Amino acid sequence: MEKRVHIKIDRNSDFTLREVLKKIEEIQAENPDLDVFFDGDDYAICSRPRKVKSRV
Repeated sequence: MEKRVHIKIDRNSDFTLREVLKKIEEIQAENPDLDVFFDGDDYAICSRPRKVKSRV
């Protein structure tokens, strides 16, 4: 799956958790076909396409 970085956060930033969660909600609302999440390794808000459940 292809991960896309939307916002890279500087580790010394004063961005609060509330602000990060709000930004995730905004990105998710604008892109309902994406799974938006915080990547702790990259310290960034990222997304990837949602998995389509196949019917068998």
